[in-house]
Amino acid sequence: MKYIKICVVFCAIVSCFTLKLKAQDVPQVNITSVVYDDKGKPVSGVLVSGNEGKTVAYTDNAGKFSITVPANSVLVLTGKGFRIQTLRATAIPASISLSVENGSEEEVYLPFRKIQKQDVPGAISILNPDTYIDRDFNLNVEGGMNGRVAGLLWSNNIWGLENAIVMIDGVRREFNDITLNEVEQISVLKGVNAVALYGSQAAKGIIFITTKKGVANGRKIGVRVNTGVATPSELPNYLNSADYMTLYNEARRNDGLADLYSATTIQNHRTGNTFRFPSVDYYSSQYLKKYQNFTNANAEFSGGNSNARFYSNVGWSNSTTLLNIGEGKNENDNRLNVRGNVDLKLNDKISSSVYVSAIFNESRRARGNYWGNAASLLPNRFTPLIPIDLISPNDKVSLGIANASRNLIDGKYLLGGLQSFQTNPIADLYVAGYDINISRVFQVTNEINANLSSVLKGLSFHTLFNLDYANSYLQSINNTYAVYNPIWSATADSLSLSTSQRFGADARPGTQNINNSAQRQNIGFSTWLSYDKTINSNHNISSKLLGYTSSTTVNDIYQPITNSHLGLQVGYNYKHKYWADFSGAYVNSTKLPDGNRTGFSLTMSVGWLVSGENFLKNSKAVNYLKLSASAGILSTDLDIADYYLYNDIYQRGGFFTWNDGVAGQNQTTTSRFGASPNLSFPQRKELNATLEGALFNNLLTFQTTYFRTQMAGLLTQRFSQYPNYFNSFIPFTNYNTNQRTGFDLMLNIDKKFGDVQLNVGAVATYSQSKVIKRDELFLDDYQNRTGKPADAIFGLVNDGFFMDQNDINSSPRQLFSEVKPGDIKYVDQNGDNVIDARDEVMIGRFIAPFTYGINFTVGYKNFSLFVLGTGNNGANGITNNNYYWVSGDLKYSEVVNNRWTEATKATATYPRLSSQQNNNNFRNSDFWLYKTDRFNLSKVQLTYNFSNRILRSAFVKDLVVYVSGANLYTFSQNRKILELSVASTPQFRNYNIGIRAKF
Repeated sequence: MKYIKICVVFCAIVSCFTLKLKAQDVPQVNITSVVYDDKGKPVSGVLVSGNEGKTVAYTDNAGKFSITVPANSVLVLTGKGFRIQTLRATAIPASISLSVENGSEEEVYLPFRKIQKQDVPGAISILNPDTYIDRDFNLNVEGGMNGRVAGLLWSNNIWGLENAIVMIDGVRREFNDITLNEVEQISVLKGVNAVALYGSQAAKGIIFITTKKGVANGRKIGVRVNTGVATPSELPNYLNSADYMTLYNEARRNDGLADLYSATTIQNHRTGNTFRFPSVDYYSSQYLKKYQNFTNANAEFSGGNSNARFYSNVGWSNSTTLLNIGEGKNENDNRLNVRGNVDLKLNDKISSSVYVSAIFNESRRARGNYWGNAASLLPNRFTPLIPIDLISPNDKVSLGIANASRNLIDGKYLLGGLQSFQTNPIADLYVAGYDINISRVFQVTNEINANLSSVLKGLSFHTLFNLDYANSYLQSINNTYAVYNPIWSATADSLSLSTSQRFGADARPGTQNINNSAQRQNIGFSTWLSYDKTINSNHNISSKLLGYTSSTTVNDIYQPITNSHLGLQVGYNYKHKYWADFSGAYVNSTKLPDGNRTGFSLTMSVGWLVSGENFLKNSKAVNYLKLSASAGILSTDLDIADYYLYNDIYQRGGFFTWNDGVAGQNQTTTSRFGASPNLSFPQRKELNATLEGALFNNLLTFQTTYFRTQMAGLLTQRFSQYPNYFNSFIPFTNYNTNQRTGFDLMLNIDKKFGDVQLNVGAVATYSQSKVIKRDELFLDDYQNRTGKPADAIFGLVNDGFFMDQNDINSSPRQLFSEVKPGDIKYVDQNGDNVIDARDEVMIGRFIAPFTYGINFTVGYKNFSLFVLGTGNNGANGITNNNYYWVSGDLKYSEVVNNRWTEATKATATYPRLSSQQNNNNFRNSDFWLYKTDRFNLSKVQLTYNFSNRILRSAFVKDLVVYVSGANLYTFSQNRKILELSVASTPQFRNYNIGIRAKF
């Protein structure tokens, strides 16, 4: 398989072998040779050993080794994933080719065990970042998985189930607790059988991350540095003051009101003094940079011997923001992460591993909400900065007021504002102070492994303990400021100031505030007995009995988050050709009532190595073919939103008086919901089947999984079963059921043409959701959610615009608000001649059923070009934020340019403008629906690997340089909508240059 050929090169580095050669009084032979794989690539980390003497050699990064052995010794070349090759010392060729072992010796990390890849059950995807990080560098793990894992819709959404957990070294953690540089392997566990041993918490899948470990009998030092810029993908485009005022007058006329702005005022804002007649664009280069910077660096060290190995990693990253004035220039994010892993062999029976990680984050921001204000403040509302040089030298009063200000910007400007708008986003950046959000994460994991073969051969005992602690707090300097509304001369662009037009006060207390402190502590412990035995070289038995518990406490929250369960796994395979595995758990939840707090999870998996049968064993077309299937039921409390949902819960209500309002005010007690003593676990019920293989001398590798999974017994309040007056007493019950059906697919083609190495990979996932059972009581069947996608969008169906009053009179009556020509007309679904909520139907779905990724790598000598594209099809979105839904006195964006008017009624794509709240036009309907179909040019990277010939005498043993771009372009008919962020930080395109060296 292709992954085997690539991964073994790096996995072999971490192999630990012991060689004992007996010295002989015979002539010595000096041997120098190079080891290649069957594709002609030098293989590093291969152990060269003999049957005599004490000499050991490893191939270096160029596949080269030198060794001195007694004459006629037999040398053994051993590398993980390669067939063992024996050679006599007197006949060693200058170059040696190792072939890949069918079935692969690659080791895969799974919950509570490490097994050979050939024995991995289906519905699991494996990534080894070291095999591709040089040609596709990503700092974060999510980026490193993007477009590479079949079944992964986005970072932690497997098959559409959402909320898969992240396990790092067997402990539940988060993506931001680790960088891709620190990762040895990522196992994406999708099927029920693969996740059952982690109990209730793992019912939506697991991203199982294993960190790097030290190398025995060898030292490794690596350094990586990256720097680059990020530019906004798309910025909002709002109308200037003159255009806004012109259209706002039109909106008022549409409502039968008089114009608010005169033609002279509009013209002044178009061509006049910009301080007196402001037209502020908060997205202009006056306030924003064209790009922001980022830099990250990483160093890793490893080494040790057969008794103690260590790995350490130190990383730092920094990024700035787009803001280009005042405190905005100082905005940045800093992260320092330190990881140390130590593996100790205490004696022949006991070993221990200690993993320690510390993460320090500081994020500095100006006070205020710049992006929110930029998207809401009208361009003509006020001028942010008032130049004092427009004050007449003879106006001593105004000059005195100006000079008395403690916030005179650059000695030239006062801060502008109004009594109704005393928050000025530009003033916030200059004088309001700053916030520094500081967080610290400290994580310790200890694993102890004891070989109990003296008690029973194949028996071992293991424990895993973790203590994670995180805290954060906000450190801030909080200043206040006064804003001024200047008095302008009637005949000239000069101004004066009055204390009556000053609002607020200047204050710089100089006090550093500490608040918003938070602490989070996670303590976990698991212990398990393992029994692994091979009988007569054919019968392979594995079993585990484990206990797991964890508790997470958060400050100010009384109820800790707990997980505890017992697990059992029993597996058998015959000649690594036929597999059967049972995995189950006895789970516990404190979210359920006494008597129902425990439940069972039972799963079964079977597998068959088809290529091991005689009819395919010697096939030239089929190198590897395996079929597996699993089924099971997982009990989980992940979809139980809160604690104590099984109890009668009461709360404080409104106030009441008595004696005709004369007697005092008393607060009522009201019910939130009734008791449900029989509440039980929701369950994930699943059947899946996987086919994987390698064809045509490993030219093509593939894996595909079909899945059918239900989340049954989801909690709901069955309002349809009770009268309206009983609504506040309705209990929660296990009733709702959702189903997802689909498949995922991974394909990979690897081929060499002379000096050209070509690799093409593709992943795809199709996941169709369906509501199987839902508590609902709609008058019209077409509004029922049952039978429709779980992410269905419901809304009205539009029928264009009302063209005139006759059109309105002859159409069904729309009840949402008064309608006029230019308003949206809706379809009457039930024929009652009234448009209301009963006319809402399914108009789309939010989650794309089809997602895919395509990656392409072409290498020529020392150059390689990597291209990654990702996409999705079949989903919709609704443009329902204030950039698109513009009414009242909201800020106008460019979308209103295509509004309905009498002159544009035949071509308009936007309803008429209104200065009032328009509940008819701005509601969910297919008028605002858009397709989210897209293809993203997610990554392009060009890499150059300096040859060992160049570095032969250099201190640096391996050197790689690269340039890359990420999130480069979105191909979609709705690109601007998809790439636009409103009232928040923009989306970015990233351009990076990096270097990686090994010593």
